[in-house]
Amino acid sequence: MCIREYRETDLPYLYEICLKTGDNGKDATELFYDPYVLGQFYAAPYAFFEKDCVFILEGDYRGLRRPLGYILGTSDTAAYTEWFNRYWRPGAELLYRGNEGCKSPTEAHIRALFADPLECPAWAEAYPGHIHIDLLPEAQGAGWGRKLMDTMGERFIQKGCRGFHLGVSAANEGGIAFYRRYGMEEISRESWGIVFGKRL
Repeated sequence: MCIREYRETDLPYLYEICLKTGDNGKDATELFYDPYVLGQFYAAPYAFFEKDCVFILEGDYRGLRRPLGYILGTSDTAAYTEWFNRYWRPGAELLYRGNEGCKSPTEAHIRALFADPLECPAWAEAYPGHIHIDLLPEAQGAGWGRKLMDTMGERFIQKGCRGFHLGVSAANEGGIAFYRRYGMEEISRESWGIVFGKRL
């Protein structure tokens, strides 16, 4: 496997990987009628806003060479929030308005994320970047998560970003343990989980 820069042809895999890891690291396919809505919030926008902060983990899968994971985010959460609210959210809000036909409470929750503008969190001042990282099971357990984190950290430093944060569900025990091992500090406890931060 190898880590490489994002290419436009990787976009479908962002949606796929986001869905197949969207249930606290497990496959969320059975929770959604719409297989794209999760990636519309947590993955695809970053490739349009700041694609040099998207890295792909590529490897062999069932005889094919393809993306098996990613790390993506932004070096400037405040700027991303403004862009998302102005350019991405309006179309998504029209597309996902209402909860009719949702397969699960999880799908209803994700659709509702587009209903109101995002707010830039208070911790973005001290940790201006933020990330999402997802790996398919085939790519887990071999140290690639740490390598992806290191790669993004180096990119953030190149861009003058002095720190980054991420949120993880309280139910995602594996993710919480990973971020603590990586040396991230807990900066906020929320109703849904924990926000971790790392200074660069």
